[in-house]
Amino acid sequence: MDINRVPILNYHKIDSRHDIGITTRHPSQFKSDMQQLRDNGYTPVTFKNLAHDEDIPPKPIVITFDDGYQSVYENALPILDAFGFKAVIFVPTFFIGRSNDWDVQFRNTKFEHLNAVQLRYMSHNGFEIGSHAHTHRSLTYLPYIELSIELTRSKQDIEDITGEKVTVICYPFGRFNRTVIQNAQEAGYQLGLGSMYLFKSIPSHEAYMALRRFNVYRFDESHTLMKKVNNPYGSIYSVRNWLIQKGGLATVFYQRYFKKDFIYDLKHGEYSRITKKESITS
Repeated sequence: MDINRVPILNYHKIDSRHDIGITTRHPSQFKSDMQQLRDNGYTPVTFKNLAHDEDIPPKPIVITFDDGYQSVYENALPILDAFGFKAVIFVPTFFIGRSNDWDVQFRNTKFEHLNAVQLRYMSHNGFEIGSHAHTHRSLTYLPYIELSIELTRSKQDIEDITGEKVTVICYPFGRFNRTVIQNAQEAGYQLGLGSMYLFKSIPSHEAYMALRRFNVYRFDESHTLMKKVNNPYGSIYSVRNWLIQKGGLATVFYQRYFKKDFIYDLKHGEYSRITKKESITS
């Protein structure tokens, strides 16, 4: 099946806790979303299902979760299980079992990422675990050696945890370029996901490395969700998604210029965290 023709929805946190961000979806909203998908004849599948043409339903859709928050396990998983749905989870492997220190924090509010036990359980129960790189930094500005580590280390970490081959990567912040795509292919990825983009020119032979998705936001009504799913990319909903996503550049800017808390140790081939004090004085 042509994966480019399958709609892809993207979620982040499924949580009832207060969060200033707009990508958090309340569990009751998420349950309504899944009901809307079922009522409209859609059946969620994974990329592995599509790649192997495994019992593809008449109206397939892929549900993805970026960042791999624990709320996916605690709140989304019971709902998905109740509907018999599967999903794809993208995790930044440095933060497995840790809080989201990579993100912009307000009032020191933190959210935990999935741990290895939870990832293994979900993988063994039909969910696909994909790479979201290693440290959740934008890949487009990293030097070659760090870009290579981001791609290969995350892939290996997930394979070690799940015992499953990882062939899909979701680029942090949806940001990619030709260099990122080429390096991802060399690292063994067969599919690459961004967010919504409108003006990039992607060669046909690299189209599978630049799949687009619709993000689902806190303020989306369930009927709006179905309009996203049923409308082709390039609709007014695509434009709206593209504009909203520009807000994510604030975190990219923050990480690059103010939160320099990762250094790459050439001698040991590892990342190291540095303290805020060291970061400020560096």
